[in-house]
Amino acid sequence: MRSVIRTNSLARTAAAFLVGGLAVLVVHQPVVGLLHALGFTPITPYSLRATPPWGIPVFLSLSFWGGVWTIPIAWILDRVPRGWVYWAVAVGLGALAPTLTTWFVIFPLKGISPSGAASVGLVNALIVNGIWGLAFAFVWSRIFAISPMVERSQTLTAH
Repeated sequence: MRSVIRTNSLARTAAAFLVGGLAVLVVHQPVVGLLHALGFTPITPYSLRATPPWGIPVFLSLSFWGGVWTIPIAWILDRVPRGWVYWAVAVGLGALAPTLTTWFVIFPLKGISPSGAASVGLVNALIVNGIWGLAFAFVWSRIFAISPMVERSQTLTAH
């Protein structure tokens, strides 16, 4: 299974989507629950509230978009050297890309004020999404990622 995912770009894309979507369910939503329990946000995890236009529950929509976001994140992480830089990039990409897109593109398109009750708050969103990015990167690095150095050494020994 790993060899197929390592060599097939469609399989890598599907794996990134799956791991990212599952990371929303297993990490992102529990962090939202923790922030809610601590009184930092009125938002509750695993919300069944319908999202327009198709009425999909919020947590499933978040899981889908988490999968979509991790496709480019995985592509970038595959090109970052391992070590503290890898983890910093994972947190940064996880925190900034989805949060800023939501706040400054999606909210205005929906006519929602970023400071409105529909959001978990910018700081909370950065925390939740940063931890989600870190969780994705952890699983990705342990199960699916190909180190750029390993790829180069395999290419050099094959020729």
